[in-house]
Amino acid sequence: MNPDPTTLSPSHAALLARAVEQSPLGIIVVDRAGQVQYSNPGFTALSGFSPAEVIGITPHPWNPDEATTAIYSKLLNSQHTSDSWKGDVQSTHKDGNVYWERQVVSTLRDAQGQPTHLVVVKEDVSDRKLRRADYAQTRHLHEKALASSSNGIMITRSDADDHSIVYVNPAFERITGYSAEEVIGLEGRFLVRDDLAQPDLEHIRSALRERREGSATLRNYRKDGSLFWNELHIAPVHDLAGGTTTHFVSVINDISERVRYQHALEYQANHDSLTGLANRNLLNDRIEQAIAWAKRNGHVLGVMLLDLDHFKLINDASGHSAGDALLKEVAQRLTACVRETDTVARLGGDEFVIILTDLPQPDDVDQIAEKILSTLSRPAEVAGRDVFVTASIGVSLYPRDGDHGEILLRYADMAMYRVKEHGRNSVRQFVPEMGSTAISRLDMEGAMRRGLERGEFVLHYQPKIDLATQAVVGAEALIRWQHPQIGLIHPIEFIRLAEETGLILPLGEWVLAEACRQQVLWRQQSVTPLRISINMSARQFRQDELTDRIAAVFASTGADPSQFIVELTESMVMHDVDSTLASLRALKKLGLSLSLDDFGTGYSSLSYLRRFPIDELKIDRSFINDIHTNPDDAAIAGAIIAMARSLGLSVVAEGVENKEQAELLSTLGCSQVQGYYYARPLTVAAFTARLREQQTHQA
Repeated sequence: MNPDPTTLSPSHAALLARAVEQSPLGIIVVDRAGQVQYSNPGFTALSGFSPAEVIGITPHPWNPDEATTAIYSKLLNSQHTSDSWKGDVQSTHKDGNVYWERQVVSTLRDAQGQPTHLVVVKEDVSDRKLRRADYAQTRHLHEKALASSSNGIMITRSDADDHSIVYVNPAFERITGYSAEEVIGLEGRFLVRDDLAQPDLEHIRSALRERREGSATLRNYRKDGSLFWNELHIAPVHDLAGGTTTHFVSVINDISERVRYQHALEYQANHDSLTGLANRNLLNDRIEQAIAWAKRNGHVLGVMLLDLDHFKLINDASGHSAGDALLKEVAQRLTACVRETDTVARLGGDEFVIILTDLPQPDDVDQIAEKILSTLSRPAEVAGRDVFVTASIGVSLYPRDGDHGEILLRYADMAMYRVKEHGRNSVRQFVPEMGSTAISRLDMEGAMRRGLERGEFVLHYQPKIDLATQAVVGAEALIRWQHPQIGLIHPIEFIRLAEETGLILPLGEWVLAEACRQQVLWRQQSVTPLRISINMSARQFRQDELTDRIAAVFASTGADPSQFIVELTESMVMHDVDSTLASLRALKKLGLSLSLDDFGTGYSSLSYLRRFPIDELKIDRSFINDIHTNPDDAAIAGAIIAMARSLGLSVVAEGVENKEQAELLSTLGCSQVQGYYYARPLTVAAFTARLREQQTHQA
């Protein structure tokens, strides 16, 4: 195997020999008999075999397979001068471990061109093979995950003018009804069809333009034309260099059932279960919207409060089912008397409210009221016999009588009672003389400021009852105004004005401080400590340095924050969720507990409840009123209680007014209740006496 001396100079030959010896690659030379004639140190490092162990031997223990031997034999017998071979071979190390090597085999020929030897260059490619195997396995897993996902997966191109579909998984086919063959090559937006007036579509468009992730909830359409709600998330896919976006992956989650359930909850939360009319919750929203519209457009707005005359006699004589049938008939007749733009609501019992928008003249409301009285005077067939019913109607007008829904309802109620006092079956509009005890807004603001300075405000405490033990376990602190001339004023008369003028901030701080002082006093008097719930207004919750102010109150009074619960309404916490979350966490850090009041009347509670550090839910009274007679309300209350308990929250039902409601709530797993069935809000003296009596019995 000595090289032709005419081919290489001695120095070049020495250089070549040094290069072979020092190469990190394994190199062996095999003769025609298959025997190794030379091996370099790189081969020893690779295989573990020294030159003494391999020179002159055949077969080769590091390549025992016949395939390698056959390749060598073929090359040694080939007449093609350019023959060589390159491939990956499994080899066996001296220690018995198997590894992968890449072999490049070249043929050496003599002067006559006949093969004499093979030069085999070997490189360890085990790690590379392993990585490729891992990659192949990972890719297989990814493909399997895509195919097995319960969510639809769609992959589209990312060109500005080409978002055509290149892949969909089986779940996409199941959800949409389209096969892969039908959609490959279509634009990814085809599921929207012509329903382009969807605000969330812009979230997706901007994400596509900006090559970023994006999410939206969209109305999409299946192959058969049926609608489904798609909770869509898209994400860009970059090339291997990580710079250019080549595709978008879209994850399609069919949330139609969830949306239907949420819509059903929203409907039940805002409509009377018996008549289908708006309930108090929706009425409050509609009346404020109507006032805002009337204010912008300079229109007159009418509010009617209608109460059926002697309805209790009909109920007692014919039974509750007959009474319910009559209420449904009345609801239908009232709806037929007004326009679609008006609102008919049932407050509960036999009370209805009608909001009349865009009245041309204030007196037009009387004509509508007379039409309603005439319509109601026609006999209604109930339980197989004709029943005659009349109604008393009170009316208030915006802007003449007030500019807030609560005030207009209150004044309509005053007018309705004047009708009751003067023979029923008639209509009256509110006049100021009916509210002679009411204070004007301007006078009220000044009186409130003075009342706060003079200590005219007091707290009453409504007991919270443990349903299991029937014991008082807490109380809600409720503000009252002990006016020196008028007497005790309910907060409905002044809280809205306090919110508008900013007086709610000092009032709210006074409520907390007064409740703290009372809690400390009870402790000093050895009265069993109870947790006190404090209502916090939206304006108070959003004020700067809220936690510092509250901490200062506890520091100055010496009260224990762990004995207090801050009640926040659902609408308050759903405004600016991130800011709300920070404020809630700050309140929790002070040691306070947090309660979500009026739960079930909002629209996003279920979505965000897990995010908020809430300790307690208070079920809104609108779900409690008919819970013992209406299966839908009972089902909603039961679902709320079960959900709260699964999240580790305590549940308080407010507005409990009879034994049947309390017993059903206990069966549903509700832990605490409050309401007139147990006690109205009590003065400090009365509440303290009740606590002492309870202590005596427990002792």
